[in-house]
Amino acid sequence: MASAHDIMQRMREVQAAREEAFKPLAEILGQRKELQRQLAETDTPYGEAFAAAEAAGWTAEELKAIGAEEPARRPKARTRARRAPKKETGSGASGPSVPEPSAAPPAVVIPGQEGAAESAATTAGSTSD
Repeated sequence: MASAHDIMQRMREVQAAREEAFKPLAEILGQRKELQRQLAETDTPYGEAFAAAEAAGWTAEELKAIGAEEPARRPKARTRARRAPKKETGSGASGPSVPEPSAAPPAVVIPGQEGAAESAATTAGSTSD
C-alpha cells in the first residue's frame, strides 16, 4: 500500500506535467489579447476612412469587391443643432400669430374601406367551395 507521501509526490508530478502543457497556451493567450487590443484601436479610424470613401462616391459593394470589409463600427453621424424658435418679448403683437394645432386630427374617411371590418368578420367564418 502506498503511503500518503507517495500519493502526494505522484500528484505533484501529474500537476507539473499539466502546468508544463499549459505554458504555450498562456503565452499565446497573452499575444492574442495584445493583438485584439491593437485591432480594436483601429476600428474607429477604419470606420471613418470607410465612410470617407463612401462620401467620395464609392459604394459599400464596390469597396467590398476591392477587399475592404464593412467596418464593425461606423462613425456616429453628426447631428445638427436645431435652432430654437425666436422668443417674442413684449405683448406679442409684433408679428403674425400661428394658430395652435388642435388636440385631435380631423377624421378622414377613405373611400372603399367603409365597412371593411364588418365584411371581413362575416367572411372569416364562412366556407365556400
